[in-house]
Amino acid sequence: MTEKKKKGPDAGLMLDDFLSFNYLSCVRLSPDGNEVAYICTTADIAADGYTADLYSTNRLLKGHANVRLTEGGRVKSFAWASPKVLLYTEQDAPSVDFPIGRTRLYSADIYSDARELIAAPEGLMTLEGVLDSSVPVLSRTDDIAHEAVLAGLKGEARLERLRQLIREDETVTVLDEYPFWHNGRGVTAKKRKALYLYAADGLRRVTPPGFRTDKVAVRGERILYSGVFVDPIESYMTGAYLYDAAEDTTVCVQRPGECHIYDLELWNGDAVLVSSDLSRYSVSQCQDVTLIAADGRTRTALLTADDEVSYGNPVCTDSRLGGGYLLRASGEWLYMISGRAEKSVLVRLDRGGRLETVFEGTGSVDCFDVHGGTVLMAAMQDMRLPELYLLSGGRFTRMTSWNDDFYLCRPPVVPDPISFTDRDGYEIHGLVYRPAGIKKGQSCPVILDIHGGPHLSYGPVYVHEMQYWAAHGYFVICCNPRGSDGRGNDFGYLKGRFGEIDYEDLMAFCDEVLRRYPEMDKDRMGVTGGSYGGYMTNWIIGHTDRFAAAASQRGLSNFVSMEGTSDIGRLFVTMQVGASTHTDLEKMWYHSPLKYADRCKTPTLFIHADQDLRSYMVEALQMYTALINNGVPTRLCLFHNENHDLSRQGRPRSRIRRLEEITEWMDRYLGVREARDERA
Repeated sequence: MTEKKKKGPDAGLMLDDFLSFNYLSCVRLSPDGNEVAYICTTADIAADGYTADLYSTNRLLKGHANVRLTEGGRVKSFAWASPKVLLYTEQDAPSVDFPIGRTRLYSADIYSDARELIAAPEGLMTLEGVLDSSVPVLSRTDDIAHEAVLAGLKGEARLERLRQLIREDETVTVLDEYPFWHNGRGVTAKKRKALYLYAADGLRRVTPPGFRTDKVAVRGERILYSGVFVDPIESYMTGAYLYDAAEDTTVCVQRPGECHIYDLELWNGDAVLVSSDLSRYSVSQCQDVTLIAADGRTRTALLTADDEVSYGNPVCTDSRLGGGYLLRASGEWLYMISGRAEKSVLVRLDRGGRLETVFEGTGSVDCFDVHGGTVLMAAMQDMRLPELYLLSGGRFTRMTSWNDDFYLCRPPVVPDPISFTDRDGYEIHGLVYRPAGIKKGQSCPVILDIHGGPHLSYGPVYVHEMQYWAAHGYFVICCNPRGSDGRGNDFGYLKGRFGEIDYEDLMAFCDEVLRRYPEMDKDRMGVTGGSYGGYMTNWIIGHTDRFAAAASQRGLSNFVSMEGTSDIGRLFVTMQVGASTHTDLEKMWYHSPLKYADRCKTPTLFIHADQDLRSYMVEALQMYTALINNGVPTRLCLFHNENHDLSRQGRPRSRIRRLEEITEWMDRYLGVREARDERA
């Protein structure tokens, strides 16, 4: 396949260098604001997986010394129980005795050893937070089809019956709900995420049987959560509920069926919802931020869709792992991450709806926490990999140096920003990565990389695959066509126009960069992308022959098949295409790349995963079959036991093989290998 990994600081960026990345996430401040805890995830090529351990640091100490709190590499979630005590969960691998695995809950003083509180044998548990009474709030995935059978059983008798039920499930999968599966989680029919309180005498359930919990926030003695009953179709428009643990009472603060809830938070006892009714701009509509009194009666709109503030971090990269807070209240302010053009920034709101920008750097803010106006972030700034940053007293300071060695030994290519105006008057933003070592007058091949979503964006953030291709002789170009995030409602609105205005913007971008960079070889251009980027790759090869090679990754090819197989099929098709199989089949087929596959002449590689439940493998199989029957050079790589997140969270060996396959394909048809051999 590709070249062997070289050694030493002058070796240049290598395909498997991501194995040395340290991914920082889930940064959280202690209740007094003096201590910091976070998760560091690293690849483990020997185990073909990842290790995740918990670290703590005192942000006031000179040098910001890090203390490693766990050694097993299996940390899944954590929360502060007091200024010096952390609770965290670890997940055991499945075994004969525990076929689902066990979740272990630990308590750890940051200056002493941890002690185990509970080992739960019935499925993955996540620590959502800790009440002021030091009661942990846990979520657990329950199988309600098993509940009646297991009722009344305890101890070994319950565990043995559970083993029997799991063996029976291996024989047949019963589907009687919709959606019936979810990417990364498998079959979800009859599976429910339920909330529990943990005490010494065991778990006490908070949410009612049959209710599927979604978002959760824990503050004081209150738990705010969203979710819905599945009966038998799960609504995208969920409700929100405020549970008071001290009073053992629940108040509905948002009726189900009215809006989709993206996130929520508790702010001085009141509820905050980030939501949208999706009424005007479908799923690309900017979110509302609403403050709701604890009794559910008084509602205050802090932001509306018309304010065009985009919630969350839309900036794409293959060099980020893990989660963390995107929304957090502190004192008189509500802080949140917002997409702005090709960056993600930190903003805050007061109770009157006044909006301020707290931090706007040069890349992405991945997650954060705040205490008394001091903000700690895990972020990707200045083309660096994730590090922790402190924002206090108007000063912005990088706190950690986890990835400094890599940054110094493999300095990144800093892309050139590009902007132009398309034919409809919209300003389109893009980036150009120059090939390493390019000489004046040298002609180099080009790879157009298209982001997913479509409501996401590319920005000045480290992306390993782009850096790798640029280091090995390619121009790498990317842009944010209409449909991308961070530019307001109208710019992001692509419903019913898939493959039209977005395609026009991408082709106009290619024309623009070819005009500005004469070193680009227009006859040696390749195109690739994943998810929506895979859809656009499939669309492009049926509408132009300008590309000499293509690599379609986890792409959609047929809206008709997607509607009935994807975990988001019914929603995505109606809200993005504006049609369904039984309302406008002709429109669905018109926007499907498979319709135009007979026109394709571009040699095309398909990268897909057999557990991709977002864009099911039938999407790749259909395009591959059409191309090979038409005599087009093609190849399909179907990765086993991987899902839609292959390029970002897939197992290390799968990620290596994926990038090898794409690079080999581009080298073959764009002539890069021969050019490298000549230079050598």
